[in-house]
Amino acid sequence: MTQTSVEHPFIHGEFAPVSTEETRSDLSVEGALPIELSGRYLRNGPNPIGAVDEQRHHWFLGHGMVHGIRLNEGRAEWYRNRYVRSAEVSDLLGEA
Repeated sequence: MTQTSVEHPFIHGEFAPVSTEETRSDLSVEGALPIELSGRYLRNGPNPIGAVDEQRHHWFLGHGMVHGIRLNEGRAEWYRNRYVRSAEVSDLLGEA
């Protein structure tokens, strides 16, 4: 009997890990943002660095990353993402 290969849903497609930290400004918006909507939206979640064992991976595991966007007067002013720094993450990123 052969085993079929199924991609792990939390490390492919829209849930795939982000490999770089970025800062972007003056973002384009599809449609329109309400002018009254102002503030920052932050989201944290898993973002493993390096190869992932798809047979053993659980999406709660892995290194963390925080994503943030600043909205102001109908504009998306900036987006940033950063790894949650730990000794292991710093080592993997070559910062230690």
